Amino acid sequence: MVSFMPTLQDVAHKAGVSTATVSKVLSNTPYFSEATRDKVMQAVEAVGYIPNLAARALTTGKTNIIGVVFPYIYETIFEDVTIMSMLRGIEAECRKQNYSILLNTPRADNTQDMQFQMLVQSGYFDGMISLDSIQQTSFSEFAQENDIPSVVIGYHELEYYVRCDDRVGSRDLMNHVIALGHREIGVITIKENIHVGIDQRIAGIHEACQANDVVVSAVAYGDYSIDSGKLAINNLLEQNSNLTAVVCINDRMAIGAIQRLQALGKAVPDDITVVGFDNIEHCQLINPALTTVDQRPVEQGQIAAHMLFDVLNGKSPQPVILATELVIRDSAGTANVKVSKG
Repeated sequence: MVSFMPTLQDVAHKAGVSTATVSKVLSNTPYFSEATRDKVMQAVEAVGYIPNLAARALTTGKTNIIGVVFPYIYETIFEDVTIMSMLRGIEAECRKQNYSILLNTPRADNTQDMQFQMLVQSGYFDGMISLDSIQQTSFSEFAQENDIPSVVIGYHELEYYVRCDDRVGSRDLMNHVIALGHREIGVITIKENIHVGIDQRIAGIHEACQANDVVVSAVAYGDYSIDSGKLAINNLLEQNSNLTAVVCINDRMAIGAIQRLQALGKAVPDDITVVGFDNIEHCQLINPALTTVDQRPVEQGQIAAHMLFDVLNGKSPQPVILATELVIRDSAGTANVKVSKG
């Protein structure tokens, strides 16, 4: 028995519209009413029509695919909760617009990544969103050179970008720690001149210190991970055993620091305060819950995608810098200053 695949004409007949209307609705062409769109989509489902995406791309010049380029430095993006939250925001907005996403994860230090270059030059996607905060490297610039509309999440200030205000967020965080009476303060970060956003967080920490006549007592370096936070706290305590607070540039290293301090028999925050930056979900699961800065990653992803669709529709959206929010929880307490007896 021969079975036939449903055609565009079958959908049009079922919906009571022209084949041109069906084609335009499936291509996400604007100017159709929601009622018409709903009628066409219900007919598509009823007859079991499956669009030929390759043929549609040849006809319309559109693939309805957005490239998402999230390069990595120390680890893959799938281990970074914040980046995955951004991706969730992008995907949700793309789904609303009947677009799919195509994810590429080149190494951050290699703009010559052949897979990335071939993907951009193939014309396989209509636009691109990239996480672009790596010092001296911009994947979005290469996309623009190849006439791919692009939006940046981060600090390479192409025409269209969105990011959180890292400097103000970390300044607020450090001001909070200082206001609790802490003066012997350590910082856990990554190596400088790698990630522009992290450099901005360190700049905000130093601004707060200067304004309050405080000097950072010790600095240790990690790679964003929980395990590196555990190692870094050992390093800090070797530099200064009298630390009363530790400021971490991301939450996972802060969580690692708390776990290691507790293993050493130190109470957080009674013996030592620990704070982070990102406000990942794990912040509320650890005991004590982590004081941190919310950089609104899901919203960053949604805004980036919405911005890109505006660009694809001929608009010129303004760049967006999102305000951060200091989230005060239980891991930060007043300074327990050790007084030496003499």
